[in-house]
Amino acid sequence: STYTKEIVDILKENNVNATFFILGNKVEIYQDVLLESIKNGNELGNHSYNHKWLSKLSTDNLRVQIESTQNILKEKLNYEPVFLRPTYGSVTNKIKNNTNLKISLWTVDTKDWKIKNIDRIIDRATTNIEDGDIILMHDIFERSKEALKEIIPILKSQGFQLVTLSELEEVKLLRSNIE
Repeated sequence: STYTKEIVDILKENNVNATFFILGNKVEIYQDVLLESIKNGNELGNHSYNHKWLSKLSTDNLRVQIESTQNILKEKLNYEPVFLRPTYGSVTNKIKNNTNLKISLWTVDTKDWKIKNIDRIIDRATTNIEDGDIILMHDIFERSKEALKEIIPILKSQGFQLVTLSELEEVKLLRSNIE
């Protein structure tokens, strides 16, 4: 969105990375920002082509939503996401059975899509956070960008390291091999 570039800059300034779930119909518009984001070590995931409610689509339309996004990311950015975040967090067997992508949701919802108060968004993102949590935020709101400026230092001061989903999976795998 119009705030993604600033969010990518905030992440870079704080030496942290994140996973951005991308709508396929936005790739060409924000191609330069997405390329910069990848260059900075962030990860891109698939979030459908135009935010249709995936669990309510026919199998053919579901596949078009996912595959169109994969194709445009490959064509325009030479990037192939490995994660899918189904729209509205709705996961069904039909979705699972019609993609090879790893389904990823969140464990902490800042509700930044609904809550307009920056302090409440910050509180939701920094209170009762546990190792391995996945915090959901949206780059389409200025309030989310502003909240992120405070969320990152707070989480870092609590000893958390902010990473991409792929990095989180690697850590979980390493830990499971140690135990």
